[in-house]
Amino acid sequence: MGTDTIFRKPCYSRIVLRWALPLLVTVLSYGLAAGIWKHAALTAAQFCVLFVAVKVATNLGAWAAFSRKNIFARDARTFAKFCFWGHIINGLAWICYFVALSTGPAAIVQTVTAGYTALAALLALIILKERATIVQLLGIALVIGAAMMIGYSTGATEASSDRTWFVASMLTILFWGGAMVFFKHAYNQPGADDWRFFVINFIGMALTVLPYGLATLEGATWSPDAIALGALIVLLYAVGDLTLFAALARGPAAIVTPLSGLYPIPTIIYAALVLDESITALQWIAIAMVLVAIPMISKKEQAR
Repeated sequence: MGTDTIFRKPCYSRIVLRWALPLLVTVLSYGLAAGIWKHAALTAAQFCVLFVAVKVATNLGAWAAFSRKNIFARDARTFAKFCFWGHIINGLAWICYFVALSTGPAAIVQTVTAGYTALAALLALIILKERATIVQLLGIALVIGAAMMIGYSTGATEASSDRTWFVASMLTILFWGGAMVFFKHAYNQPGADDWRFFVINFIGMALTVLPYGLATLEGATWSPDAIALGALIVLLYAVGDLTLFAALARGPAAIVTPLSGLYPIPTIIYAALVLDESITALQWIAIAMVLVAIPMISKKEQAR
């Protein structure tokens, strides 16, 4: 859909609100979910199982209620193919993300993983042959530098056996960055449709996140209170997914995608006020670098 032309229409504020409001829901949903995570006595495996269960209602429910389009339609096969492989990679990213959150500090994990927007931008330059401004390139460099600072500060203060969260966070960045390139390419294909996208998203989760969760449950206990809290958390993530897809459909992907990486802000606020997590000065600097870099990456030269 010629997203660049959106800036030339007269009712600019109204047009922006069409994608800014769902994007705000995404940022708040992702951020609060990671903060509340620390209150839940559930493992990453349990969250994986709950996540897929909730997506039955959110993704398949949305498709059944508003579309019911055939995802295997002939005119949408190329779109479905790239969506499928993108969601397989996306599922691997969610596994790593859940592992990182379950083993590391929520505020830092959220901020580090938000750096996937930088990798997505870099891959788009290389693979999709997109252009980037100097400001965007500087933003990418800031995110890479911040990740290195987080890794250095973690290695200096924690034993190597406690760095599972950092490795998992780096893998999350790698997989999410790659998935975004698949998604962006898919939406340039015939038959591109949000509702089909939702169904294929569920299929990708069912083939990756669910098997991992079931294979690593290891006799975990399911108390009613823990299940209720866990369901709330994964519901926030699932809603954040749907509103992010809605924002991408209504606004310029070059702006919406990087700005979706602002979700660490609610997590940092929640962690500081409620969880009382301790973050070093160097880590705060790295967090600030990422938050400054995200708007830089989203900056786009206006058409003259």
